[in-house]
Amino acid sequence: MSVRRWVVPTVAALVTLGLTACEPLDTTTPGGRSTSSKGKPKPTAQSGGTVKITTSNRTCWAGRIGTTTKQGCGSATFQVRSSKGTYTVNLRKTKGADGISVVLVVNGKKVDQGSSSSVVAVSYVSG
Repeated sequence: MSVRRWVVPTVAALVTLGLTACEPLDTTTPGGRSTSSKGKPKPTAQSGGTVKITTSNRTCWAGRIGTTTKQGCGSATFQVRSSKGTYTVNLRKTKGADGISVVLVVNGKKVDQGSSSSVVAVSYVSG
């Protein structure tokens, strides 16, 4: 059997296996920049809260996400823990001309969102 007969089915099988076994996982670098990795299971939003910050790479922000202080530049995604059933995000723009958008997702549902050119605060109280 020639090499050509093996190449196409092998490549097709590897691509199919790769697409079904791995989903991209959004993570954040210490500077707040979003990255992507493959091969890790995708976390579910069912287990708590997630905050997604959207802005340009030239816009920087700082503030509190849950009980931790964060800062970064550009878009980022973080896990947020509740404090006695309350999820809070308070961010302010520290540099740049673009605004900041924040979406808060708790247990897989978008519960609050906000955007501003200077300060964004979103929160949710689970009942």
